[in-house]
Amino acid sequence: MTNAVILPFEANRELVITSDNSGAIGEKEADIVKTSNQIVGKFACRVVLMECLAEYAEPIAVIMQNFTEHTAWQDYELGVREELAEAGFAELPITGSTESNFPTLQSGLGLTAIGKREKRGRYQWSGEESFAVIGTPYVGKDVLEHKEHIPSVSLLKKYVQTTGIKAVIPVGSKGIAETFRQWTGRDAELESTMDLQTSAGPATCFIIAYSQENTMEAEQFAGSLFHPLNVSNR
Repeated sequence: MTNAVILPFEANRELVITSDNSGAIGEKEADIVKTSNQIVGKFACRVVLMECLAEYAEPIAVIMQNFTEHTAWQDYELGVREELAEAGFAELPITGSTESNFPTLQSGLGLTAIGKREKRGRYQWSGEESFAVIGTPYVGKDVLEHKEHIPSVSLLKKYVQTTGIKAVIPVGSKGIAETFRQWTGRDAELESTMDLQTSAGPATCFIIAYSQENTMEAEQFAGSLFHPLNVSNR
């Protein structure tokens, strides 16, 4: 399961709402991870887009909550728009608010994506699925130092749109093993070349469930980013 909220919208449609936040990451002196506000905006947007797309929803708007300072808004928006454009959603409207009454010592940004989809139920697990991790879990400074191992939003979207890929879920701070457990409801033993416990920060990897006959296609999409996830019941 993701952090998405699913709400009825029309007779045959639903709203999908996803959110992410980052704190103490940015350009302020007291920030723990130093990077540009544009990069912060880009990675926050990445998370909410991936969670929205993993629910088979089409993003329609983005909301920013800027706790840093009013001058940070422009760079945050540049990063958000960069990620939107790379994912094929350049024209999405962006709105939000800035805390400008009181100064903060550290940077803070909250992001929400609103999407819509045709009404659908949750995927029903058959027990016959194969699994893989796409990308590598990273958090903090490692995210900035290993960009070549981080899958794009466009790659996740390709998996979502492919027949034979049963379900997709981004991995965040809970790590691969806990994400898998919550997603599938299975207390299974997992084996992978990936660290299954460490945080994946801003969704630096995601898990796919796919039919065995689609293994070659699933591998080809990701190339070196494809890591089999072996699952055995305890």
